[in-house]
Amino acid sequence: MTTPPPESVRPESIRPENIPPENIREEAANTILAELLQEHGLTARAERRGPQGAPDIQAELKTGDAILLECKWDAAATQLAAQLDDRLRNFPDEPALAGVLYPGRLKSADDLREELAAADDLQWWTHGTRGAPYPERHPRRGSVAGLADQLRALPLELEGVDRVVAASGIIGHAVARAAQLIAAHAAIAHSIADIIAETDRENDRRAALRIGCLVLFNAMAFQERLSEVNPNVLTVGQALGFATGQQDTARLRNVWRQICADIDYVPVFELAGAILDELNAGPPGLSANAIAPLQQAMRATSALAGHDLSGRLFHTLLTDAKFTGAYYTSVPAATMLTRLVFEGWPPGVNWKDHEFPASLNVADLACGTGTLLMAVAAEAERRHLAAGGQDASALHKAMVEQAIHGYDVQLSAIHFAATSLATLNPAVQFDRMNLYVMPLGASGDNVSLGSLDFLGEDEAAVQFAMSPDATGVATNGAQKVSGSGNGAQGAAAGITARLPSLDLAIMNPPFTRTGTMLFGVLPAAERRQLQQELGSRLRARQASATAGLGAAFVAAAAPKLRPGEGRLALVLPATVCTGASWQQTRSLIERDFTLDLVIVSHDPTRWNFSDSTDLSEALLIATRRAKNDQSERRAIFVNLWQNPAGILDAHRMAAAIARRRPAPFEGRGAALLNVDGQHLGEMVSIPETRIVGRKWAGVQFARADVIRSALRLVEDSEVWVPGAPTAARVPLCLLQELGEVGPDRRDIMDGFEQTDSVTAYPMVHGHNSAQRRRITVEPDKYLAPLAEPRAGRRIKSVAALWGKAARLLLAERIRLDTVRVVATRAELPVLSNVWWEITLENNRQEKALAVWLNSSLGLLTIMAERTSTEGGWVAMKKGDLEQLPILNLRALPQPQLKAMAALFDELRAAEFDRLPAMADCPTRRRLDEGIAAILSLPDLSPLRRLLSTEPVVSRRRL
Repeated sequence: MTTPPPESVRPESIRPENIPPENIREEAANTILAELLQEHGLTARAERRGPQGAPDIQAELKTGDAILLECKWDAAATQLAAQLDDRLRNFPDEPALAGVLYPGRLKSADDLREELAAADDLQWWTHGTRGAPYPERHPRRGSVAGLADQLRALPLELEGVDRVVAASGIIGHAVARAAQLIAAHAAIAHSIADIIAETDRENDRRAALRIGCLVLFNAMAFQERLSEVNPNVLTVGQALGFATGQQDTARLRNVWRQICADIDYVPVFELAGAILDELNAGPPGLSANAIAPLQQAMRATSALAGHDLSGRLFHTLLTDAKFTGAYYTSVPAATMLTRLVFEGWPPGVNWKDHEFPASLNVADLACGTGTLLMAVAAEAERRHLAAGGQDASALHKAMVEQAIHGYDVQLSAIHFAATSLATLNPAVQFDRMNLYVMPLGASGDNVSLGSLDFLGEDEAAVQFAMSPDATGVATNGAQKVSGSGNGAQGAAAGITARLPSLDLAIMNPPFTRTGTMLFGVLPAAERRQLQQELGSRLRARQASATAGLGAAFVAAAAPKLRPGEGRLALVLPATVCTGASWQQTRSLIERDFTLDLVIVSHDPTRWNFSDSTDLSEALLIATRRAKNDQSERRAIFVNLWQNPAGILDAHRMAAAIARRRPAPFEGRGAALLNVDGQHLGEMVSIPETRIVGRKWAGVQFARADVIRSALRLVEDSEVWVPGAPTAARVPLCLLQELGEVGPDRRDIMDGFEQTDSVTAYPMVHGHNSAQRRRITVEPDKYLAPLAEPRAGRRIKSVAALWGKAARLLLAERIRLDTVRVVATRAELPVLSNVWWEITLENNRQEKALAVWLNSSLGLLTIMAERTSTEGGWVAMKKGDLEQLPILNLRALPQPQLKAMAALFDELRAAEFDRLPAMADCPTRRRLDEGIAAILSLPDLSPLRRLLSTEPVVSRRRL
């Protein structure tokens, strides 16, 4: 029998000070690693005396999952892999098994604890789950804090995106089935739809009924989680009486009442209770039949309860998102944004103290299902634990009750927001939640704009205050409201909420445009009233309704931020950086804020940061300037080559951004974002003087060198090719200074109709890239003058329209991955429905400009000035086109202008390849070589190759 080692030399008692150099054992490192993980908020313990094959470290998560870690020095990586295979067989029921390699240099550490805590070169990977090897090994490299972050989020990584999507499908099917059963009883279905339609302005009654069923599912799922931490709360099965074979939904309703009375969570259960009351008032068996598929789906997806399923489903089920602009932030984007918001901010915050972070005021004026607010709470907890804090529950309670404020026009969305915040820690009982449903609509002369009622105001009417004790609520003589009951009369009864001075405004506001899309959920007459009211309020502020509601939300929140420290964190369409309609918003940020960080995705698989949209988007972080602060700062632009697809990827990307110093625009070189050995993006910083009053061109290209080439060309008239030792100068001017842009397509159609018959008015129709291969074009349609105006329109003068016909045409819309030529020339004046007509002084200028625009330098200019709505889909609006920098043909010596025209004639019959193939396109190469020779420019081939591989052009990841 082996005698156990004395207490003084057992692994748990080993400390670095007792170990001679070069003799530190793995057990010592394991013990210290477990202690460090505990300091980062994990319940972890190292192997002690036990049966053969016990894991080196076991970490238990708050979800109840146990993660097993096997650890070795990095020289024993092969041995560790074999040991992990053994452990996988010995522990077939554990959800995760991971390997950890310690850097060998620590074997001789003087203070192992100190050096392990400071190390950033640990390696780890997920080896398997529940007895099965993980499909792919993805080694991670980082610190103990990074390892702790990954362990906390590991259950979601193991389930994977596919599992979450599958679970959403299961729940969605159950919701649809429940709605179908209820719909067979018209009166009950109508009553439930009324509950949602009244508060959500949901015009589609079937969608309202599905949302109502999702509210029921959400409440049941939360009850189930609550029962796990509170022995006084019955499970859903117990409440329904499944053990007795009964399905007592009345008892389920009583449990919800008890929870509201004894524990709280009124925001979670009151709306669901009102819906269940309608079901219970229906025919016998209806409520039980409707609840059954929901309860079955709840059991089938219980393992994923904390993964924002309700939010994903809500996004899917909202059928009118295209009208309301209700695109909801993806969880990875919210994770990345919130982590970066709190990077080094607020100054002096003590994250270990649970009370100080909760003293911040955080608001989302368009909170939807609460994804951003939930991410704020989760990031606060992460930082609290990473700082060694031990009271995450108290922090979460204080954050929800004091710090977090959410506003939305949809009661069901607020319901999901309340559930999401509560689900982060079901054991916490909240005295209040500062979540508000804002009225939207018009009654007589009384117009409510939802959260936009805070435009210029500190106080606004509230339709529902989701907790009776919510802060900042004034009753003006009326009784406070919460949830249902008299809540629908809240705004009329004088219930108001005060928007506090803010430390952080974090939002993904709606961004539908004006016209029929703005406030599209409302009837036409009511919609016009709201549009007029919004326009009136915006005239006094720096925002344009043309940009949509997003600009208005920025204008509403910005003045509420504390000078010198308040922060804006926004998810907006990428056009905020370049679009003419967003200029006032850019000016507002440039005047009152320092633009700290702009993140855009150049990932052709995902240009967006919101669910349910493919539009290009940007993440913005800006800090409000102190009064009289005119110091110049630098804006950092992050161009992602891969958009994080999961929470763990988002954490790693945010960490890479936080630790990387951006490359200065004025210098050379790249600041690559290195994530686990892969380069997934670049960072560049640009002085404010380079962006104030201009487009924020740092987002236009994926690589800093291309940004440098573009800005030096359009702003400094310098041709700089990456790698070239010197730059050349060329004369540039705005297109409107050299020529005139013709009428837009709508005006043309107000004067003509298309025909195949020959008329006096030839036109170029369409832009089929398979056909438009040359810099010359022939008319392929004709226009016939209208005899009478089109319905609802006024007829345009044919003489005025035809007077703007031209030979030179520039594409109105461009898809960069398919286009071959962006400018073309006809021998006779024409009009077009998809090309802008450009009138210049003479034929020679027309030919020269056609050559310039199709060259690598012309394409670089167009791409630098573009306004992208979806990746490489570029719309050239007339105002933008008139401001396009082009070669100043008037400033060219006549021999150069003549040579440019001759180059056009040389290439007039040649065909161009699509832009992704432009690097090796013989025609484009000859064009670039000809221009370089004529204007004494460096070799343009490196620039041409860079442009061809830009993701907006190639539709391939870098």
